[in-house]
Amino acid sequence: MRRVWSQLGLRARLALAIGAIILAAFAAALVAVRVELRDEQGAVQRDAQAEVERTVLVAGGIALAGALVAGYLVAAAFEQRFSRLDEAFLRQRRFVSDASHELRTPLTAIRGQLEVLAARPAPDAAEVRRVERIALTEVGRIERLVDDMLVLARLEEDARLRPAPIALPDFLARLADDGSLGAVELGEPPSGALRGDPEALTRVLRNLIGNARRHAGPHGRVLVGASALGARLTVWVDDDGPGIPAAERELVFDRFHRSDAARDRRSGGAGLGLAIAREVVELHGGRIWVEGSPLGGARVAFELPGFEPGPAQLGSA
Repeated sequence: MRRVWSQLGLRARLALAIGAIILAAFAAALVAVRVELRDEQGAVQRDAQAEVERTVLVAGGIALAGALVAGYLVAAAFEQRFSRLDEAFLRQRRFVSDASHELRTPLTAIRGQLEVLAARPAPDAAEVRRVERIALTEVGRIERLVDDMLVLARLEEDARLRPAPIALPDFLARLADDGSLGAVELGEPPSGALRGDPEALTRVLRNLIGNARRHAGPHGRVLVGASALGARLTVWVDDDGPGIPAAERELVFDRFHRSDAARDRRSGGAGLGLAIAREVVELHGGRIWVEGSPLGGARVAFELPGFEPGPAQLGSA
């Protein structure tokens, strides 16, 4: 019996428990009626007793059926809530585990280099400079990882956007001209204004461009383009790198996912850029995906609502 009960789901357990309580209550009421009328004599009293018992049984049956249905519905709501909580806790544990692993890697590299340097009684200046370069590179990785983790935490805790009109051509041109992202080609964007959070969308495009640059290499091509269909705007970032296999195109938006771990770690990727991009795009009511690029590599594109075609005369933050 215990094994059968343990195999039941939450909904079945709650429905049966509520039903048992209702059944026990009406059984107690029926016993009380019988005790009350037990000493009465005559046909009238017997008929009255039978009528009361029938009424109690009918009412009890209706109440029991209602209780079972109500218990099932209430348990369904609790089960959905518990399922969401379980998923949230699972994501949190996985995130903490992955983040710990990502932080451990650069810290281990820094410690190893410092131990090598400390083992030499009189290291020369070239060796000190070499260790310094490696340590600074790894510290930079840690800083980027922590920054991305804080961004994700803020997005989850405060999912509010700060929308403003964004003049699309100027917005994309400033990103393409940002020398910190390397050489970026810009297609002819549609004229008009997009209503969105300028800071959040800037982070999305910087993440996509940075990801494309890592895949394409320092001498590869990265192209930013956009098109509009009514109020829907599509923006894409192309590269001529090795591309992303079709089987991994959905996985790349998972936190800390890497299609080529060794290459991405050498180039400084933390595996959170595309996850942040998806969070921001979905908060805007849009969608993001990966497909093949006409340049031969990968294209990461996202579509957003809120585009107003026309002369782009509005300022953007």
